[in-house]
Amino acid sequence: LAEPFANDAALARVGRVDADWIVARALRGAADGGLDDEQHHISTYWRELTRVNADKQRADAYLDARLQGQPAANGGFIPDCFFTAAAALHLGPISTAARFVELLKRILRFRGDIERIEQTPELLTPAQRAGLPMVLQRWRDQLLGMEREKCALDAQLLDPRRLAASMVFYRFVMAVLLRQIDGRRAFPQQAFQMPAEDGGDQQVPEHWRMLPEFLVEDTVEFVVFVITYAPDTLIDGAAQVGQGGETGLRTFDDILPLFVVTFLARPDFISNPYLKAKLVDILHMLTYRDPREDDDYVDTLGGNLPGSLRLHPSIQRFQCALDDSALARAYLIPALLRFYVDVEQTGASSQFYDKFNIRYYIARTLRALWARAPRYVEATRRFFMQTD
Repeated sequence: LAEPFANDAALARVGRVDADWIVARALRGAADGGLDDEQHHISTYWRELTRVNADKQRADAYLDARLQGQPAANGGFIPDCFFTAAAALHLGPISTAARFVELLKRILRFRGDIERIEQTPELLTPAQRAGLPMVLQRWRDQLLGMEREKCALDAQLLDPRRLAASMVFYRFVMAVLLRQIDGRRAFPQQAFQMPAEDGGDQQVPEHWRMLPEFLVEDTVEFVVFVITYAPDTLIDGAAQVGQGGETGLRTFDDILPLFVVTFLARPDFISNPYLKAKLVDILHMLTYRDPREDDDYVDTLGGNLPGSLRLHPSIQRFQCALDDSALARAYLIPALLRFYVDVEQTGASSQFYDKFNIRYYIARTLRALWARAPRYVEATRRFFMQTD
């Protein structure tokens, strides 16, 4: 149902998606003419969701105030289909993709444990060695079961047509999210205007705060999944939809760079530091450069890297998109440098090592950009000269 308006090159229906729809569904039950049942499962679902930039207390206070005051918009067919499709993808494919990634890690660890025990049986006691063949056979059966599950998930999650259709939908999601914070609220019919940053957290509009966090999280997680396991989808003509310029914004060349740069440059709009770190992951993967080209490269793999790395065409294409983007030229370098410092103030103490990873990815991204064009080096110099 969402495909006709999501697959529109001009994104003409983006303005029909009202963030107030969430309020309407959270407050409207069967007695008000909604589709909810007597136990209010639907309204409870939309009410209890994690918000993109509001805790539960603030969200409940906002909903209670709206219940007593201005009525929420009833929405219509397009917002109904949009939010329902987004929720379905959140509960289905996106959740399954996370399970798929964890399964791959389990298979790798399990296979490594079996190989290690097979190669070093002398480390076991005589009693353990006596029962080793039976134990190994049991483990191989478990590994075979996990590999069969992986094959079943491969057939579903890595289907090119399904991935392209999902990419088209998340193109629409990114456009909707960008429109909510656009300075003119007119994107994509007009060029995107970066919101001001003078007000800090106070500038974040209330309608944005109340959006479900999964809209941003699922978009980021899907892009990371596609980059990692099916990068051909990024540059697939069926997933691009638009042709650029007046013929419609392209998914990979226009909207994705704008989405990543905007929310890195305006971090106050997203409260979850994990999502900001994932945006850095996307940048790192799509600006990847052979680390051996750096002056301070240290070989930690014992020379096991091939003579030269073959990078996916999407990397060069994304870097060209950043070069062509006026917003990226103006905001990307300052955003990365600020986040490099701000990451120390985000997350729990248990994420100590994650902060090193984030900073490593930022440093690798900066190095790739500096090596690509002098303008990025000059932008770095200007940032430090203008920063107190």
